[in-house]
Amino acid sequence: MSSAGAAFVVAAVVVGAVAVVASWGVNLPHLLAAVGLALLVVVPAYWGPRVLGALRDRARERLWREEEGRHHSFGGVSLRVQDDGRHLWLAGEGLKRVLDRREADDVLAARISGKWRLDERQGLWLRVDGVVEHLAVFPGRMDPRVQKFRRWLQRDVIDPAERRHRVAAGRPGAR
Repeated sequence: MSSAGAAFVVAAVVVGAVAVVASWGVNLPHLLAAVGLALLVVVPAYWGPRVLGALRDRARERLWREEEGRHHSFGGVSLRVQDDGRHLWLAGEGLKRVLDRREADDVLAARISGKWRLDERQGLWLRVDGVVEHLAVFPGRMDPRVQKFRRWLQRDVIDPAERRHRVAAGRPGAR
């Protein structure tokens, strides 16, 4: 709702409260109490979401400041992606959550043969290009969510990283 619309609603509530209380033949303190009560109900309902939304956005910005440009999310699932300058790596647990699969890390690594590594905590990381190749032959590859995820990996993860690498290397064709 626009601020003009909200102001109109507040004015209508105030006038309505004044009219109701005046029709009861009540004195000025009761009238002011009724208007105040009406405003306490109406004002937060219209301006509350705007203020709370701004506070939420500021908190989110502060929380993710250090992760800026490295945080990825698909379908509400947070994904960790690392760029080592040569390859893009996707954390295995994020892929399993997106695909809603409960297979062991060694099974997933075997499916993406030669394009995986373990980090210092023995967490599985998969090369994103290997994941895209795997999803092209994956038994559930015709699932719209899998197709959308493949396109998302290409468009939002691989393509921007390739542009960053071209710019860093000073190669032509970099945008």
